[in-house]
Amino acid sequence: MTPTDPPAETPQVAPDWFARPSGSTPGSLNLAYNALDRHVVRGLADEPALLHPFAAAGVRSYYSYAELLERVAQLGGGLRELGVRPGRQVVLALGPVPELVIGLLACARVGAVAVPVMEEAPGAVRRLGHDPAVDRPAVVVVDAARKAAVAAVLAEAGRSADYQVVLRPEAGTLDASLGDIDLAAVMKPGSFEPAAAEVLPADSPLLLRLTDDGPAATYDHAWTLDLVAQALGAGWAPGTYVHPADDPTDATPYGALLGPLLVGAAVELR
Repeated sequence: MTPTDPPAETPQVAPDWFARPSGSTPGSLNLAYNALDRHVVRGLADEPALLHPFAAAGVRSYYSYAELLERVAQLGGGLRELGVRPGRQVVLALGPVPELVIGLLACARVGAVAVPVMEEAPGAVRRLGHDPAVDRPAVVVVDAARKAAVAAVLAEAGRSADYQVVLRPEAGTLDASLGDIDLAAVMKPGSFEPAAAEVLPADSPLLLRLTDDGPAATYDHAWTLDLVAQALGAGWAPGTYVHPADDPTDATPYGALLGPLLVGAAVELR
């Protein structure tokens, strides 16, 4: 299904809807489609989308919009094959690396609810075990440093995921019988059929933000509209580079990982 065209006066700014809102329905759209697909088909395919200039040697540090779309669709297909369906939670226990952005967009693409746990909120790992907003996740995507801690917290709470997908695991640390998978295997082209963007009601949950204290906050796909407005207010546009610390939203830093892409700007991880 192809979204309806946005108003002619703002062809690259106004979000694309699959079905526009009416008095009785919230409309349908997908944040990932608005962040990637529409830019690729409208001339930004080769423009920078995601940069990680201080990545370790041998680790990819640059993605164009077309390349980022390919990676997101591939991971989205992998998540679907691992049983992720719209509304299911996927924990992303990753630092500020490209795989976090890819994971957020892949979850949005297939309708999953991303539960990111970044270094800025170490207590959020503990909250995975007791926060009432957290369900048993279908999949955990985790880096090697947090693999054991996240698994222990979820196991103690009876919330262990069906699969644990690990970013650059240490040799000999994966146990396939427990559902451990190397993220590189999931991301390998051809491993799974790439996922198209799911048509989702605008009020479908998108992201659950945990912090060290305070209640969890849920953002839905209608957040796309707020992010676009905030990105424009911040002066983000094609050709600009945005660091997560520049986030003007209440979802710090996730607004600056997603908002720039909605207006064709680039996210720069430092």
